[in-house]
Amino acid sequence: MLKLNFIMLKRNKTTQTDKLQKSKEEPSIFYHEDDYRQIEIVPSDNIDDLKTEAQKVNDFASNHFDGSGFTEIYVRKDNNTELKERKITPHDLEQKLVILGLDRIANVRTGYGQTHQKSVTDCIAFGKDYSAVYYEYRDNVVQHIWFTNPGNINREQLVHCLNSLGMQWKLVLQDWNHAMTVDLSNKQTITEYLNKFEKKE
Repeated sequence: MLKLNFIMLKRNKTTQTDKLQKSKEEPSIFYHEDDYRQIEIVPSDNIDDLKTEAQKVNDFASNHFDGSGFTEIYVRKDNNTELKERKITPHDLEQKLVILGLDRIANVRTGYGQTHQKSVTDCIAFGKDYSAVYYEYRDNVVQHIWFTNPGNINREQLVHCLNSLGMQWKLVLQDWNHAMTVDLSNKQTITEYLNKFEKKE
């Protein structure tokens, strides 16, 4: 279970498949547990519910912020239509992600700080430093897709990638940090969303 600001989520651990083995000799990448699915890709069927839930999160945050933190925890509602229902295979997803020009990393770790880290099974990342896209899979079906620091990924390539994902599988991006729902079938909308991030050189 993790907590990001005022949101708590439970993760289901799964068994690693034979096809996507991880090696200790490979490079690794780390994401803070608070960033798990904070910027996620979900089916567009959920768009109305996502907007409603984002407003509830905002209202809850306003009512429970004491100036330095939150006095209560908001448990976010799950999507009515889950990503796994799109039956996206890791192979097909990776064909879309390679355009980002980022390293494929099979050794993914999460936690917090230097001493509280653990390996994440059945998870692949395409990224560099703390800018990455991650996906979890089970039985050769993608379960979740999420980002950390998308603003520092090549803008043109990311717009193309996100638009391709949206058009292929009818997906939207939900940014819970900014309470924004982004239509991935519209390149202009994607660009406007990414322009909100200040790129770090």
